[in-house]
Amino acid sequence: MSRPERMTHLAAAIVFSVLALITSIIPSEIDFRWSVFRVLSLAASGLAWLLFFRSRYLEKKENADACRPGQLPTFPEGQARLIDSGRLPNRSHPRVDLHEFEVCHFYVPGSRIIFTPLPDTMKMDPSRLAVRYSGGSYYYIVRPQEILMPADIENKIEGELIITSQRMIFLASENGFEVPLQRVTLLDCSAHLIDFQVRQRRYTVQTEAACYAEKVLMLLFKRSSI
Repeated sequence: MSRPERMTHLAAAIVFSVLALITSIIPSEIDFRWSVFRVLSLAASGLAWLLFFRSRYLEKKENADACRPGQLPTFPEGQARLIDSGRLPNRSHPRVDLHEFEVCHFYVPGSRIIFTPLPDTMKMDPSRLAVRYSGGSYYYIVRPQEILMPADIENKIEGELIITSQRMIFLASENGFEVPLQRVTLLDCSAHLIDFQVRQRRYTVQTEAACYAEKVLMLLFKRSSI
């Protein structure tokens, strides 16, 4: 179940709970229909809360299952197990010219997503805006309120995401990029997306192996901080 549906269940649960609370204050002697409405509101809120917690459980289970060795057809199982053990694989890529003392650790097919800019009236601090993908749609989550907003795509470029000990690279026929790891800020990875900023520019890459890209990046950042 997608996050928008889960948030809809949460909103419904809150609304019906409030209605049930309000009707409980009204004496049933005034009109028996208030009693019926209170019972229906309680039943509806109970069902909505049940659906909300169920969808949250299913979402967590789906995300956990998606990040298991053997579940990712585009990523070698042996590499996944090595990363899960806390070690960085050493890989060779024929189209990447490595710098001195640089090692390639990760590469996987992916798509760079370029979103339509938000209107000037809706622009906000990038740290408050997380991007997610679910059910075939992209959307923003405005933090801390957890407000959902649609994210419209301007362009989607197929290519390959590569992570080395020094850089994050997206190889593509157009709109590729190469950024030093030390300049990456606001890194936010979800089940399908790697989203980050370099200065004022936002980069979003979609891949089935996003969870392993995150693990590799965390291992590299941890190593650089020692």
